[in-house]
Formats: sequence, C-alpha cells, structure tokens
Amino acid sequence: MQMTDVYSETAIQSLFQGDGEMAVRCRAVDWSATSLGPVEGWAPALHFAVRTAMECPFAISLWCGEDKVLIYNDAYRAALGSKHPRALARPGSEVWAEIWTEVAPMFASIAAGQLVYAEDGHFVMARADGPADDAWFTYALSPVRGEDGQIIAYLNVVSETTQRVRAERRLRDVFAQAPAFLAVLHGPEHVFEFVNASYMQLIDHHPVLGRSVLEALPEVTGQGFVKLLDRVYRTGQPFVGREIALMLQRVPGEPPEERFIDFVYQPIVDEDGKSSGIVVHGADVSDAVMARREIERLLQLSEQARSRIEESEARYRFLANAIPVQVWTATPEGQLDYVSERTAEYFGVTDGDVLGDAWIALLHPDDVAPTGERWARSLATGEAYEMEFRLRKAGGPDYRWHLSRATAQHDEDGRILRWFGTNTDVEDHRRAEAELERLTREATEASRAKSDFLTAMSHELRTPLNAIGGYAQLIELGVRGPVTEEQRVDLSRIQRSKNYLDGLISDVLNFAKAGTGRIEYRAERIVLQQTLDAVREMIAPQVEEKKLRLVSTDIPADFCAIADEDRTRQILLNLFANALKFTAPGGTISFAVSATETGVAIVVSDTGIGIPAAKIELIFEPFMQAERALRPSDQGVGLGLAISRRLARAMGGDLRVVSEVGKGSTFTLTLPRCR
Repeated sequence: MQMTDVYSETAIQSLFQGDGEMAVRCRAVDWSATSLGPVEGWAPALHFAVRTAMECPFAISLWCGEDKVLIYNDAYRAALGSKHPRALARPGSEVWAEIWTEVAPMFASIAAGQLVYAEDGHFVMARADGPADDAWFTYALSPVRGEDGQIIAYLNVVSETTQRVRAERRLRDVFAQAPAFLAVLHGPEHVFEFVNASYMQLIDHHPVLGRSVLEALPEVTGQGFVKLLDRVYRTGQPFVGREIALMLQRVPGEPPEERFIDFVYQPIVDEDGKSSGIVVHGADVSDAVMARREIERLLQLSEQARSRIEESEARYRFLANAIPVQVWTATPEGQLDYVSERTAEYFGVTDGDVLGDAWIALLHPDDVAPTGERWARSLATGEAYEMEFRLRKAGGPDYRWHLSRATAQHDEDGRILRWFGTNTDVEDHRRAEAELERLTREATEASRAKSDFLTAMSHELRTPLNAIGGYAQLIELGVRGPVTEEQRVDLSRIQRSKNYLDGLISDVLNFAKAGTGRIEYRAERIVLQQTLDAVREMIAPQVEEKKLRLVSTDIPADFCAIADEDRTRQILLNLFANALKFTAPGGTISFAVSATETGVAIVVSDTGIGIPAAKIELIFEPFMQAERALRPSDQGVGLGLAISRRLARAMGGDLRVVSEVGKGSTFTLTLPRCR
C-alpha cells in the first residue's frame, strides 16, 4: 500500500466519522474517481460543511463542485426516496433530472448574490416506482465559499411539508363544501383569511378577504360581535351563540336586514397558549327563528282572543306544516297532542303512532334517559326546553341528531296551557363541526411543527457561526502566531460574513415568530421624547460617518403612547437604518411627532433615492427590497420593514410610507395615545 493511499484513507476516516449509514457509505466511495478528487485535496470550508451536515439531525445535502456532486446525511434519505443510495457522489443534474430545470436557476441566483429560501415549495418528483408525484418542501440554499471567496459547494437544508400541505388543502376543501358557514380570521384585528360559499351567501357576497371584520362589515359595529371576537382571541376560550340577532346590510344602499345565526367562535391556539386566529362556523337559522316567532305571535293572539281559537288553531297548523322544521305541541303534562305533517313523514308513520309517549320509542336508546330528565324539569318548572338527541329516520336503523326546543303557553294566571316545540335536523352541522375540529387540530399541529423547525434550525446554524467568529477572534489576537495586515483584513471579512448570517437568522426567526403571534408585547406608557433621544444617540455615529444632517422638532416632555418600549425602539432603529442606507452624503434625515385623532404619529423622512410607486407596498413583504443600498455593505435581506409593520399592528398601530423617486421617503409610525 502506498503512503498516499494511507493518507487518503486517514483523511476519509477523519471526515466521515460515525456509525450512521451515510458516514459508512461515504467512507466506501472512491472520491478520487469523482470530479471532486481525493478527500485530502478538498478545501477546509468543504470539510467543515461535510462534518456539520453529517452531525446535523435535519435533512441536509451538499451540492459540490462544478458537477454539483451530492453528499447528504442520514436525514436527507427520506427526501430521496428510491433514489437512495444511488444518488451519493453523483451529479445533482442526474439525480434530480426531473426537476433540474427548476433547481438549476437557484444556483445562478446565489452566485448573483441573491437568497434562496422557500416555504412549501412545490415539485413533481420521481422518488418511488411509478409516475412522478407532487411534493412540497420548506428549504434554504446557501453558498459554501473557499478561502478565496469562490463558491465551492451549496448547502441545502430541507424539511418536507407534503403531509401538512395536503392536510391544509383537505381542510380548505371541507371548509368550502361544508353546509354550515365557515370563516377563518387572523390576528388581533380579525382579518378574513378564508370564507366558504355559505358564508358568502350569508353576507350577500361582499368582498372580505384580506380585510378586517370592521372594514368588511362596518354595520356590525356596536352589535357586540367584535367585542366577543376580542375576548375569544384574548382568553383563548371559545364562544357559542344560539339564535343571535345580526343586522346585515346585504344590499348596498338598502337598510340593514335582521338575520339570526347559531355560531361558534373557536380560537386557533399555538403551543404557547397564544391565539393566532379564530375559526367562525355556524348556521343561518333565520327561517326557523322567524317561523317560530310567527307561531308564537299567533299563539299570543289566541290567548287574547279566545273566541277566535279555532281560526288561530287552523292557521297555526297550516303554518306548522309549511315551515322547514318538525313542529309539535304537547299538553301541560308533556303528552304530545299534535305533530306536523313533516314530523310524521320523517318517521314514516301516522300522527297517532307518535302522539302521547309513543315518540320515546323513536329515540336512540342512549338518549332516552337524559331526554326524559330534561323534559321532566321543564314540565315541572315551566322553563324553556332545549335538548339535542337522535331520532330514527323512516326506512332504516339510522339515527340523525336533532335540536329540540319548546316554549310553554300560559294563561292569565300563569298556568301552562300547552307546549309548543320544534325539532331541527342538525346531523350535518354536527358532522361538519367534528370534521372542522379534527382538521383545525391537524393544521395547528402542522403550524407548530413549522415554528419548532425554524427555532431548532436557528440554534443549529448559530452554533457553527459562533465557533467561526470565536476562532477568527483568537487568530486575530495572535493566539496562533503573528497576524499580517492582509490576514487581519481577511479575518475582518470573516467576522462581517458571520455577523451578516447571524442577523439573517435572527430576522427569519423574528419574522416567523411575528407571523404566528409568538412575540410577547408589554403595553405600557412610554415617553416619546426619551425613546427618540435614545434612538438618536444610537444612530449619531452613522449619521456623522455618512456626513448627513439630522433634523428634529421639539417634542413635549409629556407626549406619550401606549406601546412596548423595546418593540417601538426596534421599529424606529429600522426606519433610521433604511434612511441611512438610501440617503447619499450631504442629505438630510428628519423626524417629528404629532397627535392624530386616535393616537400619535412618529414621522421619519429622508432625502434619499426614493421608492418607485409600483413598489411602495412590496417593501413591506418579506425578503423584498425596492432598490439596492448605496453601499454594498449596507444591503439587507428585506425582512426589517415586514417585521416592523407586523410589530406596529400588533401594538394597535400601523406603519405606512409615501415616497417619490429622487426626492426621498417619509415613513409614519402610528401608536395608541395615552389617555
């Protein structure tokens, strides 16, 4: 055996350590036969990336060299499916031939200095015997650079989300097809994210998606629904409403129309017990309520004019047979003495087979005892009767759930004359509620898994980053020997790159936390003069370095807002940082504070390059920037403004901008005012 062979074997053993399947397989590969060449010739950065991937519990692959040769860890095997183990040490274009036209441009984007990150990215992949199938992944692709700064490999971290995406689609299909009305509201402002056809029919197809409840349905102001939503969101406790009156302006220009609804506000709660949204589901029971009210009105008339009892009875029976629910009456002792035609048709019997106590035989055996106890209590006290039970339908052994309600009719002395009741079939509604609860639970678990992945991933990535920064500092301090000026420049570049990646990880994690409502806020009285003075001191060195003018107006000492001090300072620092990035030397940055009708406004203006009108709203989207910074070192990742707007809105305020290309931009942060 040649000494070079011994050296190569030692290098392979050192690089691919451990007893895992991929470590064993990697040690068995003749790497000198690949375009990467012998292991001992690989760059130190590639050695570090390979060791990190092999020891990481998350699915990671490395696309190495010009051929993008694949090296991957044990967790990545599931993503490959039947392509494993043949994929090891083969060019990526061969392994993923079916999706190469989608993957290849990503490498070019990274080479051009762009970021590659996607949530629930869709691919059609051939990972098993048979035709290619849909798959979804959340992934990030980042460069691995050699000592000369050139890209020598690409680090690919993936998490397959196929099951969650399919579950969410099934959930939306159930939402869309459910007979009950359904809507999903997001955040403390209750913004519509989804509504099904039944909900659109209830509100007469008003456009609501992307708008808050108050914006989309202003007529509900003062009816108590928004306060109920606020309480459910704040406490995490559901609310159930029965036959609640609702005034809706279903036709523009026409007066509001009264509707009656049974509904549930079900909070969507994450693993920390924080609410991120509310599911609204229920049914429009206006027809049944109005029909029952009409019948009750008729019964009242019959009490006031006994001489017309026969005429009223005939009218009542006609109306009872016409309304779309089962109608029945009973004696003061609880014996049924009348059922509508619809009731008899449901059971497939004649009226006489249901009257008296005969209807009990049509109950589900498990419901006989509780139904009897509830009915007996109403007979004894005269209180309204309400109960859900199962009734056997004609033609088979199947039982369907019904909601039964009854009201007693009294004479002038308060004695019960008779009971009037209805049975409403709620089987479909109960099934929809059960399915909705199951799918909501699945969606919540999937959202929790995504958040846990981002948190764990940030920790896993920060550990090697901190090691890089620490070793660079040790070298700069001369621990390993004298350091030349050129080496100090390189070490400074390493630290800047490390700090850039660390900031990127923090921004992605903060953005994920803001999206799921996991950031905690401490609303308190803050003095704006003190807050702005602190921010001004922090940015003063950068302002002086860029030779800019910082102009401000006097702020009254008692001018205050209700907000989180740290989050407010974070927003303001981001606004000033943007002004510094996009304002040329000699320009001006100014800020002022004023009162609005409902709060306070902090205005930050600059004389920078401005924002094109078509990109005004895009700058608040994640990973979006309107223009490049004046200095490459100032270039960010496009999360600061997205996070700032979410923080502002979470504190009850907002963040908006007006701008003109070549003249500058003005950002306005609004916050609730102290009372």
